[in-house]
Parts: sequence; C-alpha cells; structure tokens
Amino acid sequence: MKVFLDTNVWLSATVFAGLCEAILTESAQRNWLLTTRLVQSEAHAVLARKFPHVPQAQALFDAIWSEAVCVPDVDEPVGDNDVRLVRAAREAGAAVFVTGDRRVLGWGGQGVMQILAPRDAWLRLFAQSGMN
Repeated sequence: MKVFLDTNVWLSATVFAGLCEAILTESAQRNWLLTTRLVQSEAHAVLARKFPHVPQAQALFDAIWSEAVCVPDVDEPVGDNDVRLVRAAREAGAAVFVTGDRRVLGWGGQGVMQILAPRDAWLRLFAQSGMN
C-alpha cells in the first residue's frame, strides 16, 4: 500500500495531536508513506508563517518527513500545487491521497488512486485491522 499525505495533513499531524497524526504514524510504521520536496517546501513556509511560536515544529516535521519515500515532483501546472501533488502521488502509484482540502476531495478518484478525507482514509486503511 502506498499513501500520499497532502501538505495540510502533514501540518496537522506535526502541530496537533489527533487523527492526522495517527494516520501519519501508522502509515510511517508500515513504510507506506510517499512525499515530494514540494510538500516539504510548502510545510516549511506554512510553519514559519503560522506557527513561529512552535520552533520545534519544523525539526519535528523534517524528522518524520525524512522517513517517507520522496518521489519526483510534477512541475505542471505552474501555480496549482494541489494538482501537482495529486499527479505526483498518482504517478508514484499511491493507492490513497489523504487531504482535508474540499476542492481536492471534489476531484474524486484519480484512476486506481482514491482521494479521501482523513476520517475516510483512517477507516479505509486501518479500521479493518482493529485499530479504532
């Protein structure tokens, strides 16, 4: 199984305890995580802008992010990072793209890849194994 987390899910998992953190942790433990440099650069920018009072957040993000398999970025379309991330995930063979972005969730599946909100992703990926 390959799982790609949108930047907003990475950020939520890094800064707040909860469902996104659990998805990240469980996916990392199973070596399912895919990411790109674009996720890292977006996360760094948001952490610096919105969470300057949490100085350890970037180091924590980087430590966890480095455990994921970094796949090639997709360069097009310029100016739409959401499309770029979904395409990178699809091209890398991700089965699930996890996002809280309503716009991206509205795109539905991308071939064999499902685009799911965190709660739906948790149920799809982990609920069957008794990890509620």
